[in-house]
Amino acid sequence: MEHKEIMIQLKGITKTFSQKKGTLEVLHGIDLDIAKGEIFGIIGMSGAGKSTLVRCINLLERPTAGEVYLDGQELTQLSEKDLRQARRSMGMIFQQFHLLMQRTALENVCFPMEIAGVKKGEAKQRAKELLELVGLGEKTESYPSQLSGGQKQRVAIARALATNPKVLLCDEATSALDPNTTVGVLELLKDINQRLGITIVVITHEMKVIQEICNRVAIISGGQIAEIGSVEDIFRSPKTEAGRELVFHEGNSREGYLGQIPHCYRIVFDESNSGEPLLGSMMIECNGLANILAANTRNIDGKVYGQMIIQLPEDEELRGRMIANLQAKHVIVEEVDHV
Repeated sequence: MEHKEIMIQLKGITKTFSQKKGTLEVLHGIDLDIAKGEIFGIIGMSGAGKSTLVRCINLLERPTAGEVYLDGQELTQLSEKDLRQARRSMGMIFQQFHLLMQRTALENVCFPMEIAGVKKGEAKQRAKELLELVGLGEKTESYPSQLSGGQKQRVAIARALATNPKVLLCDEATSALDPNTTVGVLELLKDINQRLGITIVVITHEMKVIQEICNRVAIISGGQIAEIGSVEDIFRSPKTEAGRELVFHEGNSREGYLGQIPHCYRIVFDESNSGEPLLGSMMIECNGLANILAANTRNIDGKVYGQMIIQLPEDEELRGRMIANLQAKHVIVEEVDHV
């Protein structure tokens, strides 16, 4: 980060909402730097404050306190006219697409350019190019009702790119889509980032979305940044309760899991040792049994990582030998207090 230019900088962002019974502080002094050209994830459980945070980035919600910088320009001090101009540098896509139902795909993409005063012919040409970019070159005259969910989101992405933004804000952009369609949309966002160099901020409650395309991630919990780091580092070794919850349980609540089970450990391995029978050899060498409670693999930035939750024996000395055996094979082992 130290050598990269900063595209978005948040300093001390606090957001308070007035209620009948007083005030509710949703964000508590958030500091965040997002570099130019990166795909940055903001993840948290429902109610953590992530959607409020993304709306503070483009000032759809005005922070109660703090400063928002976009490419070096402080937004909270701008006049309404200058703020409108600055917002054109930030495209936004939402969970529910927000397309105009009476307009064709082409007309939907033209809409922000109309508002910006772009000439009609020029706007149409750019809209056609953008629909081609998102893989919908043949759907220019289709209405939203004639499109699938994934196609609607692609139109929304093309529309968000219409004003040549520096930043694309994606607020739960794949939550309404099925898993296969989600993969296609995420691949498109990755492609747009690489081709156009646009900084992308992904707001989600799903760790698999973060792991699919993000470079770095901030975990938000209770209106504060719980931890921040590369996606790889946070998957390998989350430092906070909020981080562990998201990594272990893929963003689901603990309900429905096995609850308190003694002597549970999370082990994490990568490509260098994923082909080895790590658990089998450990059990043979230590003459002790391990119970596998959960397991999955993840592709993070082209590398394969796996995690397992295992239960080890009651015997403390045996348990210690089994942990040491795994660690000698360069496997991360950490105790977990719930499964």
